Amino acid sequence: MVTIKEVAEEAGVSKSTVSRYISQKGYVGQDAQKKIKKAIESLNYSPNVLAQSLKSQRNQLVGLLLPDISNPFFPRLARGAEEFLKERGYRVMLGNIGEGEVLDEDYLKVLLQTKAAGIITTHDFTKTHPDLDIPVVVVDRVDQETEYGVFSDNRAGGRLAAEKIVQAGTSKVLLVRGPSDGAQSINQRFEAGLGYLKDKQIPTAISDSQSFDFDAIQKEAENMLDQNPDCDSIMAPSDVHAIAYIHEILSRGKKIPEDIQIIGYDDILMSRFIYPSLSTIHQSSYRLGQEAAELIYKIANQLPVEEKRVQLPVRYIERETLRRTYE
Repeated sequence: MVTIKEVAEEAGVSKSTVSRYISQKGYVGQDAQKKIKKAIESLNYSPNVLAQSLKSQRNQLVGLLLPDISNPFFPRLARGAEEFLKERGYRVMLGNIGEGEVLDEDYLKVLLQTKAAGIITTHDFTKTHPDLDIPVVVVDRVDQETEYGVFSDNRAGGRLAAEKIVQAGTSKVLLVRGPSDGAQSINQRFEAGLGYLKDKQIPTAISDSQSFDFDAIQKEAENMLDQNPDCDSIMAPSDVHAIAYIHEILSRGKKIPEDIQIIGYDDILMSRFIYPSLSTIHQSSYRLGQEAAELIYKIANQLPVEEKRVQLPVRYIERETLRRTYE
């Protein structure tokens, strides 16, 4: 097993410098950081997490509890969190807790018993567990009561999606409201988009989706397209929804974007490879995970926290599913 001494010798720095780099406690110059990182990668060094946890009475384990790891949005989020924490000697326990608001108590029990450093989750269960003695950072689905959270600017994203639809030209929009499960983030996208469409006096039909499952969404798409044959534009609450609608639209012999245009939300990897490639609102799931990991790390190590609630920007990604009559 590679030791911290060997890392120090490989990097040409002292053991104490390597120790400060790994624990992120104390100053380490940028040049030394680069050398240590290179040495760690070269030697495939893994910090002795057990020994460190015995010293601090806290295990260097972080629980990452997500609603549905089959949703393409969440693996990138998990990767962002894991890569940040792994560089600092932490390990991640991934748990799939479903789309509901009920926390899987088994995961919580394990994390408490092992004295985990913290939890990153999409569900703010601190409301139902107010005496929880472990740091919790909520990611993506943050509401007004959340103390520590990382989220995208959902109001700006919803408005931007509506703005692009209107700029491309539309006579009637089908606005799909995603499954909220109490999440204000998805509602904020919907409300901002609807508000913009109303301001521009665009006829709008509203559809409530009950799932993020592709097959379930496709059935919803079939019903909504039957009920709204005059809609020539669709605003989807996620790329998964948009892709399901694209599949249904094409199966009816309709052309995209000539007959029906559509915009998604998230910018998952699949959105650029489907045909036609999906115009969408980009929010970085990787960075959401990274920022949440940095926040939980600071809390766990009692480091200064500049912002308890971190909001990340969004942007429009132009591809092939919106008309370009405004150019």
